[in-house]
Amino acid sequence: MSLRVRWTVALLAAAFAPLLMLSWVTARTVRAGLADTERELQLTILDSTARSVVSEIEYAEETTHRIGRTLLDADTGTPEGRVTLARDLLARAASLREVAVYAPDGSRVDTIQRARADASLSSLDRVPDDVLHAAPAPAWLPAEFVNRTVALRYVEPVTDDGRVRAWVVATLDPRWLDALIEQVSVRQYDTGRRLLVVDANLRQLVRGAEPVGASLARRDIFQSADFLRFQREGTLRDFNLTMEYRDRGVPMVGAFRVLRRMRWFVAVRRTQDEAYRALADARRVLMLGAVGCIALAVGLGTWLARRTTRPIDQLEDLTRAYAARRFTTRSSVKTGDELEVLGSSLESMADQLQQSEAEVARRARIERDLARFLPGEVARSVADGSQSLALGGVRREVTVLFADVASFTTFSEAAPPEKVVALLNELFTVLTEVVFRHGGMVDKFIGDCVMAVFGTGSDARDDAADGDDSPAARALAAAEDMHRFVEASAPAWQETYGVEVRLGIGVNRGEALIGNLGSETRMEYTVIGDTVNVAARLEGLARGGQTLVTGSLARSVGARFTYNPLGAHPLRGKRELVEIFEVMT
Repeated sequence: MSLRVRWTVALLAAAFAPLLMLSWVTARTVRAGLADTERELQLTILDSTARSVVSEIEYAEETTHRIGRTLLDADTGTPEGRVTLARDLLARAASLREVAVYAPDGSRVDTIQRARADASLSSLDRVPDDVLHAAPAPAWLPAEFVNRTVALRYVEPVTDDGRVRAWVVATLDPRWLDALIEQVSVRQYDTGRRLLVVDANLRQLVRGAEPVGASLARRDIFQSADFLRFQREGTLRDFNLTMEYRDRGVPMVGAFRVLRRMRWFVAVRRTQDEAYRALADARRVLMLGAVGCIALAVGLGTWLARRTTRPIDQLEDLTRAYAARRFTTRSSVKTGDELEVLGSSLESMADQLQQSEAEVARRARIERDLARFLPGEVARSVADGSQSLALGGVRREVTVLFADVASFTTFSEAAPPEKVVALLNELFTVLTEVVFRHGGMVDKFIGDCVMAVFGTGSDARDDAADGDDSPAARALAAAEDMHRFVEASAPAWQETYGVEVRLGIGVNRGEALIGNLGSETRMEYTVIGDTVNVAARLEGLARGGQTLVTGSLARSVGARFTYNPLGAHPLRGKRELVEIFEVMT
């Protein structure tokens, strides 16, 4: 047999069986990858849905509490004014249908309804006896199913010195939950029947293939072995579980989550054919790839038969030398053909790798040095040459945070400088990490004060206009983390340094100029503008443990945080009064 035939037969024999095994393993791997992707998607959908539901439920509870206090607080304006204020609070809670006030004996006194309330639900005639006879505490009543809709009610006692003055009962608008689930399902799957919400008794709370109130016990996803095992062994705690099962003979993939707060189950599911649609395409590609690999083996055998093995061994030795980073080694292949060209190319590659390593090391040193003075993104841009250290800047919407140690002057006057520096180093180290974790930039340290900026463009989330990823929301989250860190560390600092450390924080958002300020021989990367001045003034007004923000910032962040309005105040350097809010923790 010729060398060409021997190479071809050997490669075919060596490649055919592994190719078949590779195709089988690859198909299984692709399916497993699709299953993992589907599970991650479903868990993400469940987490997002659960956060939305719980957030709205908590807001409904808070609104109910505020309405009850408003209506029953005789010191707050006239009765008509209190009712108007209560109606305004109800209008802002999208999930609430009505709020009713009941006497201590459980009889209904009055009801405030949304303008276009669902007429299929009637108000609760009186507070249930089991709630009246139990210890007064807020609670969600069991779901009631009336006229193919569900009544979800929250009851809260209004007490005075342990005595119940009245009961406040809120009824959720069933259309709110339907709309939320429909919106999530359509956004993710282009159809509204992929998500379910059921109560602890597995009765359906939203519209779907079954009407509201229908029991799904041992039906749909709740008939799967994994769910039945969870019912036997689990408890109603926050829990995620994904599974594959069969519904009426159709293979399905689904997941459910337990909402402990409401004792509900949220489930998402769809057919495996829909979820793993890409698997059939992958199998066709694998078969074509296997045929192509066999053809390649034949061609490779023909090509290898025409070559001698010695130059290949020499080139292999050359690659080993380069793998060991001996880049000065030269190729000894002098065959006058493509193998010699390959040896020359490897030499050129080694020279370029050697130069590249030197350049990478140089840039790393520059970036490491610059990162001590500039934000990470700016330092990288200067190191790779895409940005110069020139004077000037750009306008940008930013959020500025000032955090100052309250009553620190007294400590610094009495304590040795070494103690003052040690305490500030401990404090600033952690505050800096908090700022970085939330995607901010530490602009400067001013005595016992740190100035941080969010939204400079150095973080991927800086272009988010609203939501939890917006610069303003991340700045308030950073302020909360700073307070929590100081509260946790205060006892140790009190013992070590003899000072009670509390932070006063001011936060403001607005347009500012970001860039290099100073002279050609000495410059500083910083943020300047009226936005910075207002944040500094707010920090100066803040007491220890307090975070003050402007009204515009509070409104832009929304309901994720709770605010206490402090009214409009004059600030030094401002002609007009500035509306100030305190962020409640």
